[in-house]
Amino acid sequence: MRKLWQEYGALKEITIKQTLNRVADIWEKFEKQVISPRNCTHCGLCVGLNPGNIIFNDSDYGPHPILYKPENIDLERLSLAWTACPGRGVPYLELDKDIFQTKRHPLMGVVQDTGIAFSANTVNRKNAASGGVITEILIHLLEVGEISGAIVLQQGRENPEYASPLIATTSKEILKSAQSIYAVTPILNILPEIKSFNGTLAMVGLPDQIAAIRMLQATGFEAVQKIKYFIGPYVGTNMYQGAIRSFLKSHGVSNNEKIQKISWREGEWPGYLEVKMEDGRVFQAEKFYYNYLIPFFICKSCLITPDFTNELTDISVGDAWAPNLESKGEGYSVVITRSSKGKKVIDDMVENKKIEYDPVPLEKAMNMHGHMLDLKKRGTFIRLFWQKTKGKPIPYFGYYPANIRFSRKLVEFVLRCLFTTASSKFSRWLVTLIPQKIIGPLFNILRKSWKHLSKPTKRKGLRAIQMSAPGMTDRWQEIKKFEQKQGTIHG
Repeated sequence: MRKLWQEYGALKEITIKQTLNRVADIWEKFEKQVISPRNCTHCGLCVGLNPGNIIFNDSDYGPHPILYKPENIDLERLSLAWTACPGRGVPYLELDKDIFQTKRHPLMGVVQDTGIAFSANTVNRKNAASGGVITEILIHLLEVGEISGAIVLQQGRENPEYASPLIATTSKEILKSAQSIYAVTPILNILPEIKSFNGTLAMVGLPDQIAAIRMLQATGFEAVQKIKYFIGPYVGTNMYQGAIRSFLKSHGVSNNEKIQKISWREGEWPGYLEVKMEDGRVFQAEKFYYNYLIPFFICKSCLITPDFTNELTDISVGDAWAPNLESKGEGYSVVITRSSKGKKVIDDMVENKKIEYDPVPLEKAMNMHGHMLDLKKRGTFIRLFWQKTKGKPIPYFGYYPANIRFSRKLVEFVLRCLFTTASSKFSRWLVTLIPQKIIGPLFNILRKSWKHLSKPTKRKGLRAIQMSAPGMTDRWQEIKKFEQKQGTIHG
């Protein structure tokens, strides 16, 4: 009997060692291909799938995951996190076919319908970032019983300085989560709560977060199958957490002074940044003035992600930037419906007078964001090419522009110099010495001048862009093999 126990102990030790070696192999791939080259999108998927075993470590350049207590980790969950990690890229073409079964537009993704909309509820419209459409959609889905809760992000729920995810189950909770948040914030670390939630869900997320869940659904992971609707904002650029403290330093506020509340889009559209301090002081800046923070704190993953319009959602919503609408204030959204169920939601809301909606041609919708579409659909791939020439791994998206003019690459080189210089610690310190009342208006003048100068180059050939696609990616095959191997994976 003693010999049997010894043999069992030796076998168990070998099994544990083999598992740890496998864990080390997978984590080494994370380190080399995602974390070290800063391809991580900070979505929180790996943390949410492996709570307690992968944790976030905050840095000046966003939270990044670290392995903690690897001896206790679930090897299958770790493998799943690797399979669905958006930091490795996203197989957009295969996901389109899997989700929508419809041909995609090279700049906008799959599109069924486009329009300009705003909430018919004047209070909701005023309190939201751009027309209150996302807020109104979530409340509508909850009221008609299509969902039992919505995965959203709320500023100041746990700490006034930070945002955090939650599952909102009431209209009041949804309303508290209105407005945009321009700070890198993981959301998929909420996966354990999704697993234990009883009912169907809608999810509001950034493109990488939506893509991660779509890939996770494609593997058969059971817990996320209850997410039935995906709604998301357009996402051009996002900023690291230090942006707010930099803004406050330019007003003479030290880091140890406590914040009471942050509102990123307070007041009438397009809104203004408002930071209230515990001692009663209030600091404000118009949206286009506090955008000066972007070059100094821009999130790297925004620069290596080609998805601007949140292409894997059922409904995408962005600011309707058009001179005739901007002059009115109030708040207007450009809305893209991508799936049949997304279109049905919008149609039902129009019929029940919950939103005002005017159909517009796709061309008009693209005109509102031509500058950012170029930054994403051409600029991204220029930046990825430069990253690859340095020998660094790059995420793969299943397509790339067939041809990019030299003049466009030259424009991107100027932007690269700007972002590289501005994001250094020295530049971040230096900008805090300039009063916001000077740097804000000055940046807005420079921004407009740059847009005017670069517009001919950035818009030239954009509408006629051709994308090359090499066929089914290894990534999609990896996802489908996981599904075939595991069947429906219990959350």
